[in-house]
Amino acid sequence: MLFSPDRSAALAGRVLHAYLGLVRRTTRFKPVIPGARPWERNREPFIALTWHGQQMLSLAALEGASRVAVLTSLHFDGAVVTSVVERAGYRSIRGSGAQSPAKIVAKRSVPAFFEMRDALRRGTSLVLTADVPRIARVAGKGAVQLARVTGRPIYLFAAVTSARVDLENWDHASIALPFGRGCILWSEPLYVRKAADEREVGLIAMDISERLDELHATAQRNIGR
Repeated sequence: MLFSPDRSAALAGRVLHAYLGLVRRTTRFKPVIPGARPWERNREPFIALTWHGQQMLSLAALEGASRVAVLTSLHFDGAVVTSVVERAGYRSIRGSGAQSPAKIVAKRSVPAFFEMRDALRRGTSLVLTADVPRIARVAGKGAVQLARVTGRPIYLFAAVTSARVDLENWDHASIALPFGRGCILWSEPLYVRKAADEREVGLIAMDISERLDELHATAQRNIGR
């Protein structure tokens, strides 16, 4: 029996959501520093960023958060992630960043940006991956522009586990396994001036790349990897 793409994505999302729940229940996470999570600091909506290849434990990092939307791609894997996100009680915004004008239209980059802007202005936080499309661990400017136009802070996070499989694909993805040790770290807030020009936005994106790498390295050290 053949399933439609929508039914297949929903089924895959159901299985993945159950698996992520197993990983969260069986991983011994180090206690998060009290007050470190964005929603514990204040009620201000925020932009949360992590690397594309390290996003598998994002739901664990968001435990306790409310009014959150996650940016998911238009591809089949994005539909699967959308199913997982919605099962977890969060909203999804479909679209992704792009480099060329043709891909900007095809990937729904501009409408997604405006949806994210409006969500932040209405009190909903966002979770995005930081990477430039198809370029691993180089932060793009999209989240920085969102922070500039909305005045909302950017928080970086690393969610890692000792039990995992590290892949050699384009984003150096890590597949979390159950029964390991885990660590979730959040950065200090990063605000972007509304008057920031293109050069300043680019420098902030470079700084985000360095900080995300440092945050993940610290999390790995904390679990002895």
